[in-house]
Amino acid sequence: MLDDNDMYVVIKFNSGEQVMAVLEEEDSEYVQLLSPMVIKSIPVLSEGREHVTAHPFCQFTDEKTFLIEKKNILFVKRLKEIMIPHYQRIVQEHEEFTSFKPKGEAEEKYWGQAEGITQEEAMRRIEMLTSLSEEAEERAEELVTSFVEGNDTRH
Repeated sequence: MLDDNDMYVVIKFNSGEQVMAVLEEEDSEYVQLLSPMVIKSIPVLSEGREHVTAHPFCQFTDEKTFLIEKKNILFVKRLKEIMIPHYQRIVQEHEEFTSFKPKGEAEEKYWGQAEGITQEEAMRRIEMLTSLSEEAEERAEELVTSFVEGNDTRH
């Protein structure tokens, strides 16, 4: 959990992304970040202001720690004190919100939870993958390759 003793930073990557995170560790080549959140500013032209949004650095993993090469970073600065509670709230809201489960899916269906698969189910899946592989090989053999001879044009 995040606390007030952590070193909160804002980082700008070479890609242009700005990230708020906790700087856990640093060496000559890498920085280790905890719970990085990408910050985006979207101009609202009709109102003459900006709308700021935040989302996880990588939304497709449950990992909270990221090791980033320094060569990909333009700068690292301390986060303003006034922004720390906002960052903590964003991280906490994300952790509470990310309980994605497809409709009608059981817990055993998720990756990394293979304990619930029976031997029969495993064999059925292997057979299905084997048939898909055989079909792909048959289609590859059906492909007609042709060679069109060129000329001696030089550019």
